[in-house]
Amino acid sequence: MPELEIHTLTKENEAIARAIILEGFLERFGFIDHSFNPDLKDLVNSYTKDGCVFFTGAHHGDIVCTGALQKETNETVRIARMSVKKEWRQRGFAKIMIKHLEQKAKQSGYKNIVLETNRSWESAICFYKKVGYQIEHIDESQCHFYKKI
Repeated sequence: MPELEIHTLTKENEAIARAIILEGFLERFGFIDHSFNPDLKDLVNSYTKDGCVFFTGAHHGDIVCTGALQKETNETVRIARMSVKKEWRQRGFAKIMIKHLEQKAKQSGYKNIVLETNRSWESAICFYKKVGYQIEHIDESQCHFYKKI
């Protein structure tokens, strides 16, 4: 496994985390519509609310990935903002981050994790299946997953 240091998001690294997410959107969609993602304007405040936490993963000091947890119910948490910089993909960083998120969710007493991804993002869908998530349903734009922990 590659070395990855995972830390809670700070104001000092917020711009880097935002850039990683936005670069992923630009790559996947070919454009960025900021109106769809109001949480990105202020990640620190958006992810310090009840039951929310945002993490960055750094490899040798460079932030290469992100991931967050958002409380849905007392038993269910949502994984959000999973992103790995393009040049750092296929090295195991997403797997390390998602395992970290699952561990934090379990430590917080959650029983279920949900997440969603764009239904055309085949690599993301394959990844989530590979790490044990099951498809709950697919709608016109999203693939919705769940996992019991």
